[in-house]
Amino acid sequence: MTVLVTGASGNIGSRVVSTLADTGFAVRAAAREAAALEVPDGVETVSLDIGQPGDATAVLDGVDTIFLYPIRSGSPEALLAAAREAGVRHVVLLSSPGSWDAGEHDRVIGQVHQGIERTLSASGLDHTVLYPSWLASNARRDWANDIRDSGRVRLAFADAHVNPIHIDDVAEVAADLLTRERFRGRMQVLTGPESMRLRDVVSVLGEALDRPIGLDELTREQALAERPPHLPEAVLETLLDVMAAAVDVPALVNNNVERITGHPARPFGQWVSEQRVAFAA
Repeated sequence: MTVLVTGASGNIGSRVVSTLADTGFAVRAAAREAAALEVPDGVETVSLDIGQPGDATAVLDGVDTIFLYPIRSGSPEALLAAAREAGVRHVVLLSSPGSWDAGEHDRVIGQVHQGIERTLSASGLDHTVLYPSWLASNARRDWANDIRDSGRVRLAFADAHVNPIHIDDVAEVAADLLTRERFRGRMQVLTGPESMRLRDVVSVLGEALDRPIGLDELTREQALAERPPHLPEAVLETLLDVMAAAVDVPALVNNNVERITGHPARPFGQWVSEQRVAFAA
């Protein structure tokens, strides 16, 4: 069988590609610019814009299943219609708990993901939606620069609970659903192995990096004032409201990673140990 992996240049998409290749499946890795992709030997690369696929006949030729990466603008409708015409049997969509969770489902983050899910459902393709919890890689995205520069983290609502999930666990679940029917369902909610306060996440970072990480607690207003230019204000406001509601409230934890992959979900500290260079001063 051949699996088309969209978003193959991303953190999760690239790992889906590697996981599938390691287990011997034929993989077609797709990104807007195929030339920029770094893939394992034997993996085919193709250029594909999910929102504007053009004639996707060649990209979809022989494809049995698709890993669909979410897009912030545009619609995958044309690609999904072509996939159905090409005989694709199953689609695994990477979504977000924001699509259904309190405080997010009716705001900008949830609405974007719900729109993609509706388009997929309307396509008539058999599919499973993945809802991974707080990604361990968020720590690198949001805090690595500050940790490298000052050894400190600045955040609001430090007592909010999250359940960090290792992105390799997300990739392995996706690979299983793309290649086996056993656990395919309408959706799979994936979590890390434990609920942690954000301040405890920072502490584990320090322990894994063998150096103390300072924590500067911000008010909501201060966090908004320090909004990164790339992050829309409405998105940050939603994220802050969600964190405020999660203060001293344990995050959802389940065993779906172990149930599907056969091994327990990896702890957050393991991810940090594997990413030490990203936080090095």
